[in-house]
Amino acid sequence: MNAMRVLPLAFFIGIATALVGWWTVPVIAGVYALGRRHASAPRESLLAALLAWIVLFSRVAAQPTFSTLLDRLGKLFPIPGVGVLLLALALAAVLAWSAARVVTGFALFGKRA
Repeated sequence: MNAMRVLPLAFFIGIATALVGWWTVPVIAGVYALGRRHASAPRESLLAALLAWIVLFSRVAAQPTFSTLLDRLGKLFPIPGVGVLLLALALAAVLAWSAARVVTGFALFGKRA
């Protein structure tokens, strides 16, 4: 695993998420894994998605309405607002890992045939 691979991937995931939406996370992770074709691609995708979303949330956290949102989400779900934030980070990480894992599985399977 290399920071020179994870940081650009995190940048692309963060930009795509901000501009298009959350569903770009598995798309970018899958495309990355297809190009990388290495067993470490799912871990690299997971770390990149986690890093990208931490940066995105830290930008939003500077706004005063963010704490209000966390309070309201905490009342809506049976967990504190910070727990909802952690679940969102876990969602990004799992989306990236699973997409890259599926693509890597097919890509590595195709190499052996």
